[in-house]
Amino acid sequence: MQTSESPTASNEPLVPASNRRLFPFRTLLVCFTVWLIATEVLIFDQIKFNLRIELLEQAARSIRGQQLVPTERPTNLPGTAKMEKL
Repeated sequence: MQTSESPTASNEPLVPASNRRLFPFRTLLVCFTVWLIATEVLIFDQIKFNLRIELLEQAARSIRGQQLVPTERPTNLPGTAKMEKL
């Protein structure tokens, strides 16, 4: 091995950046399609979950005779302090 050679050097010439192959458009479309489908599945799953929770709360209210079903813990702040739900 000569001193000018590096252990990882190859005999192939360097390819200029302009001649490099672009990222395949088909791969980009497939990735985007998979992402879109996964996002839609997650959104519809969340909607179904919210509807089921709402139906369970309605059933619980009807069983308890229209009592309020607490969904949040009461706060121990004075009556003058107001908090907004984010």
